Amino acid sequence: MDEQIAAIMDVLNRNLQSIWDSDIEAYRATTAEDVSFYEWYISPQRIDGIDFHLRELRVHNAVLSDNAQSGRMEHEILQPRVQVYGDTAIVTYTLLLRVASGAAPSHKSHNETRVFHNFGTAEVPAWKL
Repeated sequence: MDEQIAAIMDVLNRNLQSIWDSDIEAYRATTAEDVSFYEWYISPQRIDGIDFHLRELRVHNAVLSDNAQSGRMEHEILQPRVQVYGDTAIVTYTLLLRVASGAAPSHKSHNETRVFHNFGTAEVPAWKL
């Protein structure tokens, strides 16, 4: 894997981990202010801007803080494909979620596409969703 692809995959992994950890600063560091998502499991409408996601992280953190039995969530990125076009990168993959809670782990998976932009330079990249 070349350096550029490795850097993009690192940003994706840090972004996903920031969600499980409810780490608002890490989420901000990996996500552009004007991010847009279709969160099919939340709403059929497009969700624009980082503010919605930051509120979701705060709620997620509050739920986890109030419920010590909530367990641990892990992710794996399966079959990633990274396509880079200048300062834009498209990553398609299957996201496998593993939740360790109670007597047995549970697994869920779905396909995702994430689009990244390099807000830095070729010499000092700053990839964000």
